[in-house]
Amino acid sequence: MMNISNFVFAQEGVIENPVVAPLYGTGGTQAGTKIIGSLLRNIFIAMIIVGMIILIIMIIWSGIAIITAGQDKDKLQNAQRRLTWAIVGFIILISVFAIAAFISNFLGLEFFRDLKIPFPTP
Repeated sequence: MMNISNFVFAQEGVIENPVVAPLYGTGGTQAGTKIIGSLLRNIFIAMIIVGMIILIIMIIWSGIAIITAGQDKDKLQNAQRRLTWAIVGFIILISVFAIAAFISNFLGLEFFRDLKIPFPTP
């Protein structure tokens, strides 16, 4: 008589997900770390891209405010302060990217090793 456990466990090996297998391997711990690493890398890149979009908006907003300030010193100072903080934010954003790339290379984290920000091409 065949036991149900013999039927279920008759196939030895790794359970393969046909959707994930072509991208990340047949399964197991290594595939899980690749998926989590890919997710972390994509979240990090998305945060950098959102930061760059906010930076561009802040620079344009500051430039328009400087142009339209005229003789009003308070508006001009506020616009210059906003531009200064936008530049500081840019430096922080680049520093975070560089530190993440350095740490990933230093620690040998494969999921950050190919850390590249996609730029639109014409």
